[in-house]
Amino acid sequence: MPKSSGALAALCLIGAAPSAVPAAQAQEAASSASLTPGTKVYDQAGEEIGQIVKVEGDKVAVAVNGSGLVVSKSAFLMTKKGPALKAPKAKIFAVLKEAEADAAAVDGALKPGAEVRSADGTAVLGKVKAMAPQGAVLATREGNITMPRAAFFLSDQGLAVKVTEKQFVAGVKAARAQKKGS
Repeated sequence: MPKSSGALAALCLIGAAPSAVPAAQAQEAASSASLTPGTKVYDQAGEEIGQIVKVEGDKVAVAVNGSGLVVSKSAFLMTKKGPALKAPKAKIFAVLKEAEADAAAVDGALKPGAEVRSADGTAVLGKVKAMAPQGAVLATREGNITMPRAAFFLSDQGLAVKVTEKQFVAGVKAARAQKKGS
């Protein structure tokens, strides 16, 4: 099973983790009105962990110790101090540390000439041809395609993208058709 390389996926798990805070504190889900840029964010025990920097749709970006994380609005609850993530500070920091390590490992592997595999590792989809501001340019059977940096992770077989071979081929074909239609 591939390891997720993004803080988003890992922190979505935090949002689903059961809260250890006693129900007697009468906490409720944080309202959208309380989730605004500049608002301090706490952990489930009331320790400050960061500040909201952006809210877009159902996603909230929080600056934490020089890093950032993006979680859904449902990952928050409302406390007397303000909006809090449904996890202890130590777990939030551990998830961020792991995500940073995963991202560094991917950055180390994401070099020209590296083979890129499907999410399940069974198919080689192409090779990294070059790095671009938008991500990495892959040389594939279907031609060159640029994949965003966030699409990559390290699997047991090496560098991979977060889609199956079938999804990759369909996505490339759809992108080519859209480009021709523009």
